[in-house]
Amino acid sequence: MEWELLGIILTGLGALYLWIFQIPYSLPHPLATKQGRENRFDILRGFAMVGIVLIHIHSYFQFFHPADQMVVRTTLFFSNLSRFSVPLFILTSAIFLRKKEGYWISKLKNLLLPYSIASAIGYLVKYNNYNVVEFIQFYILGKVFAPFYFVPLLIQFYILFYLFDKLLINKSFSRLLLLFSFLVNLSSNLGFFDSILPDEYHSISIFNYIFFFILGIQIGLSQEDKNKPKTKVLFPFGTFALLFFFLLILFSGVYAADFKNHHLVYPIFFFLGIWEILPKFNRKVSDWIAFIGNNSLFIFLLHPFIIHIMHSFDPYTFGGPFLGYIVTMILNVGIPIGIAIIVQKGKFLYRSHHSGELQ
Repeated sequence: MEWELLGIILTGLGALYLWIFQIPYSLPHPLATKQGRENRFDILRGFAMVGIVLIHIHSYFQFFHPADQMVVRTTLFFSNLSRFSVPLFILTSAIFLRKKEGYWISKLKNLLLPYSIASAIGYLVKYNNYNVVEFIQFYILGKVFAPFYFVPLLIQFYILFYLFDKLLINKSFSRLLLLFSFLVNLSSNLGFFDSILPDEYHSISIFNYIFFFILGIQIGLSQEDKNKPKTKVLFPFGTFALLFFFLLILFSGVYAADFKNHHLVYPIFFFLGIWEILPKFNRKVSDWIAFIGNNSLFIFLLHPFIIHIMHSFDPYTFGGPFLGYIVTMILNVGIPIGIAIIVQKGKFLYRSHHSGELQ
């Protein structure tokens, strides 16, 4: 709770700085390129997917070497650094969300079907005593593997948008809706809903991320103001970044605090800060990270299998703590990406073959 409130105070100081010096700043526009889609959103999803892997690598190292405090607190630092990941996925998922024909067909085909297959196989692989009722419960709550809770969470937001899309995209009271969602999200983060909601629901509660979803919708509906001058905001972002890293080192290294993944301030700061830095990235590096973002579903669904299998091996066997960390990250990102490339090439060859037959 203290970390959440500290972040809000720091944000207030940053907003005060922008207001005093009359620095104009607009939210990133989703359709600001000639190609019709801003690829920085894909790059951000790539960062978020790698971040999710780093969170689970910390648990992997902690499982084998809880007494090695230097290593565990270092992996905890990277885990805490990656706590922007799930909120950022929620936000970017909402940006291009539209209610149109085939709305649910695309969700069933591209999300629910892969999730159902991965959950069924994962349940058979991970657990020994099979129970249909237990599997259904795990499936609904996303408990087959730890990160799978994200799918039931996201489906709830898709249902919310489907039912109330006219309300959510109404620009007449968009700011009021954003403020309301912020207050609801803050109340949830501070535990005000814990005694009201069932314990099993806490991990997939939409109240933990409602602000990011509403913000994503409003970014997706925003209009680019080409007359507004482009202003550098390096100082407030840089100041916040230095202060955050100091606090992160303090909380991770000294107090060994494991942060929650639904704090309000840090994910938004990361989103806006990285947005300003991305244009300076090397093109090849950006393309690779964007590729990871575009294939994040493969990594999301497959890397729990990989790290589950890796729990049979001490991470230090891959060359010690440092190399073991790097190898673990490469395997958990690289293997799913390799499978994604094979699947995509298979689909391309299949379509080419059938289009040739039709001709």
